[in-house]
Amino acid sequence: VLKRDGFCCRYCGATAIAAMMHVDHVIPVADGGTNDVENLVAACVECNLGKSDVPLDRAAAGRPSSG
Repeated sequence: VLKRDGFCCRYCGATAIAAMMHVDHVIPVADGGTNDVENLVAACVECNLGKSDVPLDRAAAGRPSSG
């Protein structure tokens, strides 16, 4: 997942050079999301821990892009 996403946060654009990266669920497990690779994205630790169970499209709308 990290390699597929270029080691770049899908929410804010941070890279693994600047931030610790996590793998996050597009559809949160709390909302029935799975661990299938299609439901996973790279996310920096700040974005992943800060968004809780908010889906990617809603979380990204509330974050400024860094690049």
